[in-house]
Parts: sequence; structure tokens; C-alpha cells
Amino acid sequence: MNKSQPTRMCIACRSRLPQNTLIRLKQEGSEVVGFDGKGRSFYLCDMCIHNEKKMKGLVKRFKQDEERFTRLLETLANEVNICN
Repeated sequence: MNKSQPTRMCIACRSRLPQNTLIRLKQEGSEVVGFDGKGRSFYLCDMCIHNEKKMKGLVKRFKQDEERFTRLLETLANEVNICN
């Protein structure tokens, strides 16, 4: 029996994609970190991570240091690409 893939929505572009192609994050206090299994989370797609305009909007939305936030997303994006 073929099971369907769970779909989730990217918070930046609102597109629905398979869950295993998205990066899962959560906000812990004032920092955005990778999801560790506890609390509420959100998803970002690979296209939004590489879009400079969307990244600036996310940095402003979450009040993050742009350099640290970009490094975190690149690291997590590489992990997702390795797993797929």
C-alpha cells in the first residue's frame, strides 16, 4: 500500500511541499534554533532560504542577527539535502 507524503507549508512563501524537503525550526526565547522535538515549530523551504529578500524579511520578523541566522539555515539546509 502506498502512503501519501505529509505536506507542510513554508511560512515565508506559503507554498505547500513534502515535509522531508523543508527545514523545521522553532523560536526558543529570542533565538531561532533547529527543532529538537519539543514545542511548536515552523517550516522554511529551500527557495526562500536562498532568496535574499525573503531572508531579510525573516531576519526582521524574528529579530535575529542576519549572519548567525543565515549560517544556521545553511547548515540545516545541508542536513536536509544529505538526508534526501
